[in-house]
Amino acid sequence: MQFTRDPSGTVEVDGETYVWELRRQPQPKGGNVWEGMAVSLRHADFKREAIVQFPPPLRPNGRPDVEKQRVNVDAVRNAVTAAIEAGWDPTSRGKAVVFDVDADGR
Repeated sequence: MQFTRDPSGTVEVDGETYVWELRRQPQPKGGNVWEGMAVSLRHADFKREAIVQFPPPLRPNGRPDVEKQRVNVDAVRNAVTAAIEAGWDPTSRGKAVVFDVDADGR
């Protein structure tokens, strides 16, 4: 697994280059509910975005990990594939599409 603290970068999937950017670190949503990290994805040559939301990381005791998280580049690569399989067309036009993925980006 490859982790980075960079807020943005690129990944290559099936010979195509995709740009990712960290949109949100894990944060409380209200009550005892937490949102996980969110990463925006787009093809390097097009503008249509997909926003993938990862689940909040949990500590061994079951509580959310509130520390700043590193981005798992392999999970971002998996998220690109999962978003395309779920119907995201990065070459089309329109609003950003939001997808929820698991911790591995699937």
